[in-house]
Amino acid sequence: MTDTRLATKQIRIKEWSMIFKDRIESGMRVDDFCKSRGISRDAYYYWLRKVKDAAIEASGVKFVELKEPKQLPAPTKTESVEKNFIPQASITIGKMNISVNSNTPKELIKNLIEVAANVK
Repeated sequence: MTDTRLATKQIRIKEWSMIFKDRIESGMRVDDFCKSRGISRDAYYYWLRKVKDAAIEASGVKFVELKEPKQLPAPTKTESVEKNFIPQASITIGKMNISVNSNTPKELIKNLIEVAANVK
């Protein structure tokens, strides 16, 4: 990017940062604020993304791509249930059934319910 284009971009980022600050301080909804300032909603969100990207870039935060973990086959019913396990309660969410007993950690139950609620 040329020095002129970089300088122009930085100026616009500063200008739009002030516009976003003004909108927050006004307490107005985005649509109402944009209408009062003659700004298109699309331009507002376009520059909001640009300002956020610039802030992330300036912070020096780097993102690392994570590889998808190797998929393991789902356990069969006999593998997933301990032979001595006696369920005391069952939780059904959609097509999923989670059986628990008094030895099941509360945190595990909470995590299972959260995961099951997000399964489509």
